Amino acid sequence: MKWSALECASIRAWEEELSRLTINDLQLMKNKGEKIAAGVCYDVQMTKIWERAGVDLLSVGDSVSRTFLGMEDDSEFSLDAMLLFGKAVARVAQRAVVNVDMPNVTCNAGPKAVEEAAKRIKSETLADMTKVDIRTQEEELFDDVLAVIGTGFPVYPQIGFDVWEPSHGSTKDFDHVMKWCNAVQDAGAVMIDLTNVSHEIYSAVANAIKVPVIGGQSGPEADGRIYVSYLLTGYRSDSIDKNDGTPSAAKYIYEIASDAVSKIHSGTW
Repeated sequence: MKWSALECASIRAWEEELSRLTINDLQLMKNKGEKIAAGVCYDVQMTKIWERAGVDLLSVGDSVSRTFLGMEDDSEFSLDAMLLFGKAVARVAQRAVVNVDMPNVTCNAGPKAVEEAAKRIKSETLADMTKVDIRTQEEELFDDVLAVIGTGFPVYPQIGFDVWEPSHGSTKDFDHVMKWCNAVQDAGAVMIDLTNVSHEIYSAVANAIKVPVIGGQSGPEADGRIYVSYLLTGYRSDSIDKNDGTPSAAKYIYEIASDAVSKIHSGTW
């Protein structure tokens, strides 16, 4: 395939515009009222696509265990497995800040295990930070945040609730969320992933907390939004038969694959 002169010039211009963002740049974006675009991905090709789109933060989520590897139980997913995916994304990311999640099994193994894991994530993946999920277990897992900070590696805690419920906009839940957002910020967290709370809580927390606050359900009231690649694009087998107008990369791939299989079976490829 030959690229046209215009296409080559466009690619060169895009490459020239690439300059590696830092965590400080994300903080400056919040300070200036600019929104942070974040994407969850696990592989080289999706990383390159997100970067071409201009994403600011790439997060290698431990959701890879379910989405990519078909595991039903997070306890099966080890730090060694997480490092493989973290290395893949960090290896090719040229512009975006890269986060690599701390697996849940590690988070629940105690501060010493978390400390050693943070050191490995930093040295083996060259990521910029790690996300520690302490939602619903803040009392038990807050020391995990301190353990990462103690290594000098930036930490990005996830706070909130496991599932969305209408009650998660209540004053009680707001007080709970604010308590722990303030606690992790004071401890030295560089960002916060706030999940399964109301838009009112997103707004109040983003206004009160100095570090960037983003989430997977947030609207413009937060400092940004994070999307899971496979949900956003419809790259899931269960989206093949959907006709609700949402994106379906899976349907496109399925149609190409079906055509190829048909031609092979009929001997007409």
